[in-house]
Amino acid sequence: MKIGPGRYPAIFDALAFFLFLTSTIVYSQGVKTPFAPVPASQRGLLTKRLNAYTKSFRNQRWGTLYGLVSDANKGLNKRTFISAMQNTYEMRHLQKFTPVRTESAGLGYDVYGCGEVPGRDETIVAVRAVWEHGNWFFTEWTYIDPWEPCSRLSDPTWRPRPPLRLDGPMMELVCRLSVCEL
Repeated sequence: MKIGPGRYPAIFDALAFFLFLTSTIVYSQGVKTPFAPVPASQRGLLTKRLNAYTKSFRNQRWGTLYGLVSDANKGLNKRTFISAMQNTYEMRHLQKFTPVRTESAGLGYDVYGCGEVPGRDETIVAVRAVWEHGNWFFTEWTYIDPWEPCSRLSDPTWRPRPPLRLDGPMMELVCRLSVCEL
């Protein structure tokens, strides 16, 4: 009995089509709909708020940023928040962020993308978005350390190692919101 393309071409064609379709679906979340797990009616607002969040960091508009951070970061008043942000080191200033894919994270979503911070090439960045008070707010963001190229996000099996801490509050505020021991 002869087995191979001459005898079962439909099976091989179906398998090839399935593999193509699977890879297209995984790839398309990153390219066309980086917010696929987010309800469709909220994606536009998330995009707008995430752009404002990044722009606030880039332009050092700490008062504007205060209006975009989650309740986890608002255990202090706006003036104290601005002071804390003015005194942070430059590596904590997110300059650019292009979302690639999103994963559900319990009470919010972890948005992974290609980001830029001072003194580094583009690297993988993650931002936690949460729905509060009828709008999108952000608990924390971080970059992958050690540095990983953005191209790694095209691998659907990629996960940050070790897992990232994005549930807030922001690193800049931790000691102002609670007691820190040195």
